[in-house]
Amino acid sequence: MRAAIVILALTFLLLSQGGPTEDDTPAVTTFVAPPYPQAARNARIEGKTLTRIAVNRDGVVTKAETISAHPVFQTEVWVALKQWRFKPSRREHTLQVTCIFEFTDYERCNGAARPPTLETHISAELPAVVHIKTDVPCSVVDQATALR
Repeated sequence: MRAAIVILALTFLLLSQGGPTEDDTPAVTTFVAPPYPQAARNARIEGKTLTRIAVNRDGVVTKAETISAHPVFQTEVWVALKQWRFKPSRREHTLQVTCIFEFTDYERCNGAARPPTLETHISAELPAVVHIKTDVPCSVVDQATALR
């Protein structure tokens, strides 16, 4: 059910983009969000990546080059961005994409009601910014609280 809602929301986001913008940036036709790496969740690492992508005339990403990133996020971002597709254009494009990895508020871990699964929420201002927010495992929060 949650997956269907995410797919529906992303479809609406892509359809609402329309054609190329005033600055001739091609519209994203296929969007794949990078997952929050499990190693980053476990270590409670948040961060931001900045990646330059090359898009050919057919709308295919031909190159992804990291400008800045914590190494734990780099591969996941590359894999996702290389799956993006754009509306075909008369010329090649070079775009910069920022992916922001953050944790949601983990106060719920201190209460009695804990969801059985972790959730990740994706929002985007395509093609420039992708926000990836995820729940932190309660066991990690509980360990951090115990150390205080």
